[in-house]
Amino acid sequence: MNVRVAHISDTHLGTRPRTGVRYNVWGQEMRSQLLENDFYERFKELFDKISELDPPVDLVVHSGDLYNSPWEGNPSQPPVVAQETAITVLQNFIEKTGIPVLIIEGNHGLYRLLEVSLLDTLKLAVPGLEVATQQDLKQAVKDGEPLVRSYDNLDVYCFPFMDSAVLKSAGLTASFDDWITSHQSRVRSRPSIAVAHGMDLDETLFKSIFSMDYDYIALGHDHHQHQQSKGAWYAGSPERWRFDETRHDKGFLVIDIEAGSEPVVTPQVLEFDRLILNEKLTIDKDDTVESITDKVYSLFDKKGVKTDWNPTTAARIRLVFEGKATRVSSFDLGMALEALRIKILAKDSAYNVAQFVWQVKQSVDEEFTAASYPEIESEYLIQDPEEDFQAYLGTLEIDKTLDTDLLTKIAVRALEHAVGKREGRLNSESIMEDEK
Repeated sequence: MNVRVAHISDTHLGTRPRTGVRYNVWGQEMRSQLLENDFYERFKELFDKISELDPPVDLVVHSGDLYNSPWEGNPSQPPVVAQETAITVLQNFIEKTGIPVLIIEGNHGLYRLLEVSLLDTLKLAVPGLEVATQQDLKQAVKDGEPLVRSYDNLDVYCFPFMDSAVLKSAGLTASFDDWITSHQSRVRSRPSIAVAHGMDLDETLFKSIFSMDYDYIALGHDHHQHQQSKGAWYAGSPERWRFDETRHDKGFLVIDIEAGSEPVVTPQVLEFDRLILNEKLTIDKDDTVESITDKVYSLFDKKGVKTDWNPTTAARIRLVFEGKATRVSSFDLGMALEALRIKILAKDSAYNVAQFVWQVKQSVDEEFTAASYPEIESEYLIQDPEEDFQAYLGTLEIDKTLDTDLLTKIAVRALEHAVGKREGRLNSESIMEDEK
């Protein structure tokens, strides 16, 4: 028995880049912002392409983060247009094709302190849609029952997002693993897959899932489309949620499954009209504000963004400045870049740019890496919080009696508490205890 599945993930409907964005430009007039609208258009494109597949798929699975909010850093509901887009696209797709859709809950679009789910509301509006929420997961574990959705020729075992820190604090990690091995095992010889939202990075991908002999494991949370292990893939995000995602292909996966055999996974790659630049520029010791500005203009010219305004292709640009000039203070550089941004994003600008942000790194000796905290929804993308805060302190007149190392530790711990990476009290005693 063969089954064909389309695997999508991390659509983050309702994402609204705010920092360094050109003012008063709309994706849908008076309804959605320009860059926010990119995520809606990509969602529509996904289902259009899936509807055109030949042979058709038997099921579409979405492995979490349908919406961008609420999440622990933003408790608000998704924008109205995000919810309208989800309803309209899913309704049209299911009515047109008759193909069912299953969506599990990720860490985005999740109310942390309420026993409700936006996915349940969506299910009421879309016949043919099935969901698996964190509340469903909690109830299944409590009752000692499987969390499985069954179709004509396929069983799908569901693993919505579960924060490992919550399990640890409640002393339930072993019980949760026991539930997986005792109740989430396949019971029929026909094709069986799992769909899960988690990553090794934040310990939300539970290893026991990989011991259950599923024919395929559809993963979400990591925005990089890639194979995690034999028979387990991340579909990745279909739109560029962060600047550092420009180096990855974006799209979805088509999986051909035969029970007991290794699945055949075919990546489907999407093309983009909007240019996204995530570039490094070196600041030399003898640079001036003017020469640094000239480097920016030269890069813009080289990348072809000096052209008439076009909202469809207007670029998103993030620059990382590495190095330090002896005659340019951080304050002077910041002011120059702010002035440059105003000019670049002006209505009469000669540059086709929708967003311009930057980061200044004081040393060229350290490698530019991906964000340390992937859940920080900031277009500045904090790369190394300790280094960044130390660099910030370097721009201030600090009382020499103050311990800058301690100030940095406090700032980083506060950030970790803010994004949910740490729990408990934040005080000097807890910080010193961490250092032991």
